[in-house]
Amino acid sequence: MPARVGSRRYLLVGVLLPAVLVIPALAGCAASDAPDGTSAAPAPSVTAGPRLPAVQNATDLTRKPLSAAGSGTPPSMLVTNDLVTGRGASASATSTVVIQYSGVLWRNGKEFDTTWGSGQTATFPLDSTIAGFGRGIDGMRVGGRRQIVIPPDLGYGPAGGQPPTILADDTLVFVVDLLAVQGGGGGGATVQP
Repeated sequence: MPARVGSRRYLLVGVLLPAVLVIPALAGCAASDAPDGTSAAPAPSVTAGPRLPAVQNATDLTRKPLSAAGSGTPPSMLVTNDLVTGRGASASATSTVVIQYSGVLWRNGKEFDTTWGSGQTATFPLDSTIAGFGRGIDGMRVGGRRQIVIPPDLGYGPAGGQPPTILADDTLVFVVDLLAVQGGGGGGATVQP
């Protein structure tokens, strides 16, 4: 009989110990509070993780950001990573923005679009872009630089964007500098890089 009690004890420890370790971790994930104690709204995207492509010149707003290719399986959700946090007006989904940007493909790091080197910036309403681009800039502040990883369903999808460069189901990686916000509650503030 002592052998059975001992084996039950090990069985209980083997079952209960993992549960005791997991339950507090899950409880911590269930609630989200803002710094002021109010409940935070769910984020429309995932914050940055270790799988994001490296960015050269990430924090120097006077230099072109250079994104590397992604590694492994690209994220299936929109991912944003603030490389520089702006302090100016915040962009909303209905804002017209003035930006400088660079876009590369996750699979190989090949640049498919940029405003750098042209001496020009881009100005357009966020609600007229591909869904992931507008959502990725939504909430960004003027003076900031953000990396945005756009999965195919929020990019060009199965049709692709610019064959043969942007193929069907390509994941896109943008680095965007927000220079000004016009309309949509942005207040028209500007910051020069």
